[in-house]
Amino acid sequence: MKDGIIIQARTGSTRLPGKILLPFYEGACIIDLLTARIKHSCPGKTVVLATTPRPGDDVLEEAARKAGAACFRGDEENVLGRFIGAAEAFGIDRFIRVCSDNPFLQTDSFEALFKAHDASRADYVSFAFADGLPVIKSHLGLFAELTTTDALRRVAAATREKLALEHVTIYLYTHPEAYKLHLLPLPAALEGRQDLRFTLDTKDDFTLLQTLYAAYREGGEHTLPALLRLVEASPECRAAMRRNIAHNSK
Repeated sequence: MKDGIIIQARTGSTRLPGKILLPFYEGACIIDLLTARIKHSCPGKTVVLATTPRPGDDVLEEAARKAGAACFRGDEENVLGRFIGAAEAFGIDRFIRVCSDNPFLQTDSFEALFKAHDASRADYVSFAFADGLPVIKSHLGLFAELTTTDALRRVAAATREKLALEHVTIYLYTHPEAYKLHLLPLPAALEGRQDLRFTLDTKDDFTLLQTLYAAYREGGEHTLPALLRLVEASPECRAAMRRNIAHNSK
């Protein structure tokens, strides 16, 4: 079974176009920082940036090449098909799906996802809140999700719903009667924390997370507890996160 990490990325965001290519920390953009951390955490695994054929995304293919990652370009609207195509193009059987707008992604958690799949052979593996809500449905932006190429092929054969084509894994975790799910508990410090937002959609998100990222990287301890302490120590940061959550419902 060949493993991979597939990063979903495009420059055509409506709320903040090109956000993952804007200078974010010490001149580096989010896609570069993210790819470097993934490659460090997952040595030997195939890393693929899955983007669109739009000319505006040529720059992403170049960014992937410079970062030492592969690139696949597929349908902008049918993201499900794009992921299947990316996996098939590089012979990947199971992979972790990464959203490129999560600069604080905890890449050291990827090993837990692969180990959980080793044990369960589930169609979908994710961290989730105690009520069963997968983290992809929250604003956390700290964890990724694992699925298999075979599971996505079965989804593509089962539905042409627009929602399922746009949101790669949603059909899996909303149809537990048809697909095997394995949900891992979140770290205790994150349980019930629907007030945290580390994902990036808007200019306000970018400004807040850029400042927080600099403090985090320069603080010496690059751990989840250290990140949470930074947030808790700043009433302004907590208030901004709450505002951004209210303006960007999941």
